[in-house]
Amino acid sequence: MLALHWLCAAALIVALGAGLRRLSRPGPRASRARIVLARYATQPSAVIALGALLVLYILSALAPWLATHDPIEILAQTLVNHPPSRELLFGTDFAGRDVFSRVLYGTRISLTIALLATFLSVVMGIAYGATAGFVGGRLDTVMMRLVDAFLSIPRIVLLIAIGTLWAPLSITSLIVLLGLTAWFGTSRLVRAEVLSLKEREMVAAARALGARDLAIVRRHVLPNLLSPVIVAATLGVAGVIVNEAALSYLGIGIPDPTPSLGNIIHDGTPYLATAWWVALFPGIVLVVTSLACNLAGDGLRDAMDPRQVDR
Repeated sequence: MLALHWLCAAALIVALGAGLRRLSRPGPRASRARIVLARYATQPSAVIALGALLVLYILSALAPWLATHDPIEILAQTLVNHPPSRELLFGTDFAGRDVFSRVLYGTRISLTIALLATFLSVVMGIAYGATAGFVGGRLDTVMMRLVDAFLSIPRIVLLIAIGTLWAPLSITSLIVLLGLTAWFGTSRLVRAEVLSLKEREMVAAARALGARDLAIVRRHVLPNLLSPVIVAATLGVAGVIVNEAALSYLGIGIPDPTPSLGNIIHDGTPYLATAWWVALFPGIVLVVTSLACNLAGDGLRDAMDPRQVDR
């Protein structure tokens, strides 16, 4: 049955890859989206990174079917720090729990937290930056100085301070904490774009026709913010994943026995000399995930560059 689940996961990955390849071939009247996708497909590193992310998301989504054991189940006292084997692919940890199953579920939790926290930060950044840029004047000055003050504080220090005061953190609390400390850069980006967009002819024409400010922002400003915001969000996912892992490693984030990549690495750190596999495999997944997010974001930024697309 487990082999069938893995076969289905592999078939789904192949199907998605074939679909992306087909969409990446623009015709003579291709839409802008297909042109961007075609440009993205010409970047091998970005395509490989996107493929790695798809594999990670699909495997983590199928964790209940692909896991060989319950991630918090203690198998047996004789299987404590058991090395990788055919039955235990990634071995076991100090408590006798299956590391492979914990990595699958930990990746699922870490990716879920990263996506939801990034979505929250993007919404906050768009609302804050669009307000500051469109209204302008003293309000813009005050709002941006507040953002500068927050940006002057190292984010990890801010997360540790708030997380320590807020402990113990649930998954929902961790999502809110990571999301509310990640929107500062997005707000500056959105403000800069809004300052440029509100001086264009389309906004002047809308004002001449009697459109209200809220309607102008909704119909003309926000749609033109999608490209830079999507790129910023893609790059921001990697930062959220690393920060969540750091908090969990320090014991502030996801509490044991619930698995996350950070606390799995933390569990294996004291046993690096005798049970290296406990920290190695989640560490590899963490590095691959963050690197893939950064490479995919860089490729998306190049593909969505209007100067490149319009050539």
